[in-house]
Order: sequence, then C-alpha cells, then structure tokens
Amino acid sequence: MPDRPDTAAAPAAPPLTNLTRVGGEMFSWTEPVARDNPLLTHLSVELAGPGGTVLVAGPHPDGLVTALTTGGAEVTWLLRSLTDAEQAARAHPAVTVLAGALGKADLTAGYDLVVATDGIQRLNSAEGDQLPAAELLDRLARAVRPGGALILLHDNRLGAHHTVRLDPGAGHRDDAAWHPAEAMDGPAARPQLTAALTGSGLEIGTAYAAFPEPGAPTVLIGGETLGDVASPLRPWLRTVLARAYTTAFRGRPVLSDPRRLIDRALRAGAEDTVAGGWLVIAHAPGDRDRPARRPDVLVGDQHGIRTPDAAIRTGPAPREPYGLRRAELVRPAAGYPLEERLLDLCAAADVRRLRQEIAQYEAWLAGQSRDGLIDGPAALADLSDLGVTPDGPVVLSARWAPAEPIPAQTALVRALWQFAVRLVTWARPHPWPLTASAADLAAILTGMAGRSVTEEDFRAAVDLQVTVDAAEFGLRPAERRAHRLALLAVQPGTAPLDVAGYHELTEALWRQRYQASHLLAMMEWTEQIIASRDAQLSRMEWELRFHRSRVSGRALMAAKRAYRMIRSGPR
Repeated sequence: MPDRPDTAAAPAAPPLTNLTRVGGEMFSWTEPVARDNPLLTHLSVELAGPGGTVLVAGPHPDGLVTALTTGGAEVTWLLRSLTDAEQAARAHPAVTVLAGALGKADLTAGYDLVVATDGIQRLNSAEGDQLPAAELLDRLARAVRPGGALILLHDNRLGAHHTVRLDPGAGHRDDAAWHPAEAMDGPAARPQLTAALTGSGLEIGTAYAAFPEPGAPTVLIGGETLGDVASPLRPWLRTVLARAYTTAFRGRPVLSDPRRLIDRALRAGAEDTVAGGWLVIAHAPGDRDRPARRPDVLVGDQHGIRTPDAAIRTGPAPREPYGLRRAELVRPAAGYPLEERLLDLCAAADVRRLRQEIAQYEAWLAGQSRDGLIDGPAALADLSDLGVTPDGPVVLSARWAPAEPIPAQTALVRALWQFAVRLVTWARPHPWPLTASAADLAAILTGMAGRSVTEEDFRAAVDLQVTVDAAEFGLRPAERRAHRLALLAVQPGTAPLDVAGYHELTEALWRQRYQASHLLAMMEWTEQIIASRDAQLSRMEWELRFHRSRVSGRALMAAKRAYRMIRSGPR
C-alpha cells in the first residue's frame, strides 16, 4: 500500500468539491485495478447512452469512466478506499465520487445504469459491518431506476482460473485478495446469480459466461450457444478460448494447463461451470427502450470486438508490427478441427490416414499460393485454426496475416513444425517416439506431405513463429531471442513453452527420467551384446587355431590357397 499524501501539503491542496464521504471509507488503503477492458467498456457505454445517469460501483479502470463521461453520461463513482477516491476525484472533475461502503451510500435517487463489472467482493468495507452477498446484490438492484439496467460481472469460485492457480500465500500477502469469508462470496452458479437478481425485481436480459478471468474477460458466451455441443460454432470456440487462455496465462505459474480443462469442458458442454465468471445484464421494469438482442458470442481485445458475424472497431487503427497485419477473421464452419483429427490419428498410429490428411492440407495450401508465395490469413493459420469441411480445409479463425506474401514452403513447414512441437511438449503419443527433436518429427511430417525440408526451411519457419508470437504477446528483443532459442531446443522431455503448469513440468520431468532410464537400459543391453559377441568370436578363433594345428587342418588350408591361386591365375 502506498503512503498517504503528505499532511503538510494537504492545506494547500485545492478542495475536492466532487468528493463525498458516505461512511465506512477505508484509510491508508488502496486497491489495484485491472487494465482497461474494451469488451466491458463497449457494453457499458452502449447501455448508458448519452445523457443517462450511471453509478460505477467499486474499483474500475479509468478508461471505463472516461468512456462513460465522454459519451455524455452523468457518472457517480463509489470507492471504499479514501486514497483511491481522492485520486479519482482529482483525475475526473466531472465525476461525483463517493468514498465509503455500498451499505452506507444513499442510492435512493436511482440510476439509469449501474456498472459493477468488478463484482461485489470489494463493495464492503473493513470499517464496519459486512453485508452478506444477497444484501449487496439487492442494494445494487434497488439502485436501478425503472427502465434502467444493471451490468454485473460475478466471479466464479469454481472457475478454471481458481482451479489451476499456483500462488501460495496470495490471500494473506496481497491487499487486493482481501474479501469476505467463503460464505459471503455470493452465488456459486449462474442460475443462482440470475435468481438473486430476479428476486430483487430485475428482469434478466442477457447472461454470459466470461473467459478467461473475471478481471479481464476477452470471450463472452451466452444464449443458445452456451452448453450446446452441437453448435457449428464449437470448433471455432475451442480455438478462440485456447488463444484467450494462452494469452492470459502465458508465463504464469499454474498447477495445470487451463486449456486442457477448458477443452474438456467444451466437449462436455460444461463451459459455464468452469468459466471465469458470469456477466449479467438485467433491467428494471419500465418504459425505457432496450437495445436489440445481443449476439451469443463476443470476443474482444484492444483492437476491437468480434462476433461470429461481424467486427466492431473500438480502438485505434491497428499497427503492422514486425511485418504483420491484423486479420479479424471469424468463419464458423461445419466440420472437424484439423489439429484434433491429426492428434487422434497420431495416438492411433494410423500413418496411412495421417498421410492423407497432411497431403490434403498441403494441396489446399498450395492452392492458396501464387508463384510459390502465399498471403492472407491462410499463410499464418495454425493447424488449430483450420477446420475440414466436405469441401476441404477452411480457416476458422485468424488474428494475423503477413503484410507481404511469404514462401508457401515456409508456411507449410511452420504449421507442421508447430504441430510437432505440440506433440512433443504436450506428451501426446505418436508413431515416432524415438525422434530426437521436434525438428526431426517435423521433417517426417513434411515428408508425408511430399515435400523435402532443409535446415534453412526450419530456421525460416522458427523465425516466422517468433515474429507471430512477438506481435501477439508484445515480446521485447531479448525475449524474442530467448524464445527463439527455446523453440529450437524442443526435444522429448521439454515442457510447454507458453503455459508451463506444475503438472506439465512434472510430466516433462518424468519423461526425461524415463528416457534416461531407457538409454541406460539400452547401454547395458548393448554392452551385454558386445560382450556376448566377443566371447563367441574368441571361441571361434580358438577353434580355428585348433583345427589349423592338426594335419587335416593344414591340408585344408593348403587346398584353399591352391584354389585361390587357380582362380586368380588368368587375371
């Protein structure tokens, strides 16, 4: 916690006329706030509209408050930290800031929109009684005037982000982790949350499952798509969620890779159970016009918001880092994911069908190229981004495309090499377990496509992958060099390079020990074979010397020499 401002300078500071202390404010306390979230900001601004009154309950990013005021809304901001409230009042003179607990604030006037996308955990104050979760939700609901709306994001304590968390002592070490007891965390499932808001007089408009974390959601799934395993969006959702969890958990210590848990949940239609949280938009009965039905799926980042049907630009025009450009492509299609099929064929050691799938992919990629060069989303699409339909492969989702065409050979080698890296680092079974490295495995896969590969091809493929990762994750030059070396060094026993969970690290350690024991056993077996052959040769040599020492043996050797002389005579 930072220190309080210098008390000697306090009398000289201008008065904060837009700050009101309502009671229960926490002194010498400050709370970190998540970064601006374009998805939550877009939904909040859309609900507020120009001229509406908005209550922002709890700590939120400055960007959200700025966007609301810029859109013409009259904003009131409630913060329990007095230090944060004073800073907010100085930074936003047009905003009315309330310092204190939600239970102490007078909200009877009502608001057109109540924004609580930080949840309810930080609406109570340590300087007073702790209101139960049901009471907090009821107070938020009663703050909505007739015709108004509430947008609430509630943390899921059973979410994958809690399940895989590996941060001992965080609940006692970090001030931001302070929250009421488990019994006061509120509803434990989305139906419980919507039932609580309905019981407070609100009507549920939209309810989303938010991924990957409630503090920074980038994917919202709701409507009929949520839990529907037969939806044509399913293959695309698996790709989108895998990318979202990769970005969120890259380089963070976790118990296990959350992408595996989410993938299994999607297969079972249980993604709502392990979601990071639930975003609910509820309305109070009234005559105010409501927006049209929202899409079932929203995917957002700093560049904009995408739906399965369209893209909404909310940020500045995208740059072209490292010679790449943004490719906002979403194309749900009926079929099967190519990478999933290849993984299944590798596990079954079905080399014939594996060769057919890879050859089909190579033919499709060649058809996308001109004069040996390829551009567009297909050039940088991973095998996980591709689906196979009755008409052939298609790109389901893409985020990047090359600004200039690249060699089709490089695109092919990169895709197959990346698949080989996943086979190795994910410890997935395949027909060639004795390959020395991911490069060797990629050479085999490229050969199945009818292509030869050189060391220069591999280097170009790795450099291209490093470029894509640098653009995706904002890697600095030193991080790019380290990442490139790590990719070149992938071999059996290497842990995942992006999300290295404790389970995956333990699995990699077991594989290394197994390989070491296997090599030792092979060395021992080889030594035994060599010793056995040496003994056999020694015995044969002894027998040969014994026979040569006898008369019959000397006669046989003389006849052998004569035969050789007769054969070599004419030459």
